[in-house]
Formats: sequence, structure tokens, C-alpha cells
Amino acid sequence: MKWRGACLNSGVPYSRLAALAALLFAVLSIGCRNTQETHASVKSGGKLFAVTSDSAAFFRHGPQQGREPDSKLSRDTVVKLIRPSFGYSKVELVSSGEKGYVSSDEIKPASASLIAAAFAKPTDSVIAHTDVPPGETFNIDSNDPRLVPPPEQLPPPDLPPTALQPAP
Repeated sequence: MKWRGACLNSGVPYSRLAALAALLFAVLSIGCRNTQETHASVKSGGKLFAVTSDSAAFFRHGPQQGREPDSKLSRDTVVKLIRPSFGYSKVELVSSGEKGYVSSDEIKPASASLIAAAFAKPTDSVIAHTDVPPGETFNIDSNDPRLVPPPEQLPPPDLPPTALQPAP
């Protein structure tokens, strides 16, 4: 039996090029779909969830029998889901960046208002300059005496050049 006889329709000639093109098209379409989903999740900040219970146990290194939680998360604490699981999911706290584990039953997708509140920039009343770059935390043109350099100790200008030798 020839390899062409193994085709599903006996009258249709088998083409390796057509099979390769179909396979390439399938791989590219899957790759494009995953790329679009990745860009969408990066733009939205990933998968953000909020704590639904009054107090959720938070473990830094995973839950273990006979061990107390490292901290407790209050209701509406926003977390970024790193790895979902049936028992405990790995999350990252949005406020501090600390990673750990929380019960999967105690979190749900965060609402838009919680996400907006989590990413709102706190207003700083100490820095009142709006033209200050983000990395700069002080005003160079300040009159603060701590920023004024001490006066230099220069010799009088009417001394002859030989008098500028160091003292013994």
C-alpha cells in the first residue's frame, strides 16, 4: 500500500505542503491569541482579587499544619493572583508587594472601585511643588540653613605669594 492510499478520501491527492500550511496557521493563530491576552492582562495590572472574608489568614511560605498564619488580611484587601490553586493560592499584596498564600475560598475578583482605591496615589502635603521630577524629594533653591555651604577660609588678597606656605 502506498502512502497516498492512506488518505481519508481516496480520490484526493495528499499534499505535505497543504498539511504543513494548515499546521503553521493553527500554531500562529494560537500564538496571536495568547499574545493579545497577555497584553490585555499586563495593561489591566494582571488578575486582581480582593479578600471577601472579615479576616483571611496570610502565609508567607505556605500553610503548614500546626503553624499560625504570618498575618491576617482585612476585608477588601487587594491582591494580585500569581498562581491559583484549589486550596491556597499564591498572591502578591498590591500595597506592599509581599508574596504569600491565602485561601482560595476567601478571595474573589476585585471590583473597579477597589482597584482604583488601591492604585490611587497618596497626596503628600509636604511637597507642594508640581514641577518636581518624581525621583527628587527636596528643593535645591531652598533657604534652609542646612543646605547652605559654610563660608570658605581664604587668605587675605593683599598677602605676598610667599606667605601662602603651610604653617609648621
